[in-house]
Amino acid sequence: MDKLENYSNRGYSIVETEMVYYSPDMDKTVKWFVDILGWYGNVFDRNEDNIGTYGFVSDLPQEIIYSGAVPARTIHIWQGEALERVIAFIKVRNVEKLHDYVIRHGWNKISDIYESAASPKTCEVTTIDGSVLWFFE
Repeated sequence: MDKLENYSNRGYSIVETEMVYYSPDMDKTVKWFVDILGWYGNVFDRNEDNIGTYGFVSDLPQEIIYSGAVPARTIHIWQGEALERVIAFIKVRNVEKLHDYVIRHGWNKISDIYESAASPKTCEVTTIDGSVLWFFE
């Protein structure tokens, strides 16, 4: 069976993919994404002690994500122990501007821009929780 036939016989296709992020302090994590990366975010669910249990962040305002006008580009945040390793590989336009933005907003846990096997322009940002986001062109 050729690749196209296998694809069409499957009967489904991926519409979008989204990431999962674990945080012990969701309010602090969302604030970091907003302040350091310039993204948008919210904590949507809280437990009886007012501790965030679910939220999300995106480079787009929530209203655009919910409209369905563009595929979702969100990171879903769940309450839990942070993963201190690479958790995302995110394609961007203009890694240099991203790098400069992060530095200008006071975050120094960012690598220099370097060439990786996947891209001639890659940089790593370690989040406030110790998780690592790889950005590439």
